[in-house]
Amino acid sequence: NDPHVFSVVGDCQSAPNDFLGIYETDRYNLANYQYLQQSIDYFKGSFSRQSLAVHDGMSAPTALTPLWADKDACHPDESPVACELRVRKPSIMFVNLGTNWLPGASAEIYGKYLRQVVDLIVANGTLPVLSTKADNVEGNQGINKVTAQIAHDYDIPLMNFWAAAQQLPNGGLDPNRNDVYLSTAGWDMHSFSALQTLDALRLALTK
Repeated sequence: NDPHVFSVVGDCQSAPNDFLGIYETDRYNLANYQYLQQSIDYFKGSFSRQSLAVHDGMSAPTALTPLWADKDACHPDESPVACELRVRKPSIMFVNLGTNWLPGASAEIYGKYLRQVVDLIVANGTLPVLSTKADNVEGNQGINKVTAQIAHDYDIPLMNFWAAAQQLPNGGLDPNRNDVYLSTAGWDMHSFSALQTLDALRLALTK
């Protein structure tokens, strides 16, 4: 795997226009966090690339389903996650899932699929970074709880985006979009939190 490459599995809010892509434009300002520029340079090329494992409506089960894979880039039996791992060979993969889980559906079943996603990433020699989500579509924070538990069980990084988003108005969610999609401030915080995570991992993995 390429130490300078990271990737993402997630829904439409994980596409470059919403998640991390700004760091390959001239529109970002690091202000008092200039040290993060080293990681922007280190992972150059990954920020603006559309992952083969990011798709509108993506969930943990569909991330494992070949029917959701890109027909032009992936093998017939490959899931979106497996395809992205093969094609891109990332050293780090953000896992931003859970928003498209049906309200009232079992968080335990979600966890079963998420563990399969993690197993696939780990088997590739890639480091998964699980992320909590700002929304609470399931109504009891069950998805975030099971995500944190899986990160603990596997001893892998957890980016607690929910905690970061709490400092924003309405918890980083757009009230005009059913409190499911992120607001502009939420998108910015999501990307910045991920950049800080990348920086911490780069420093740890290159010691």
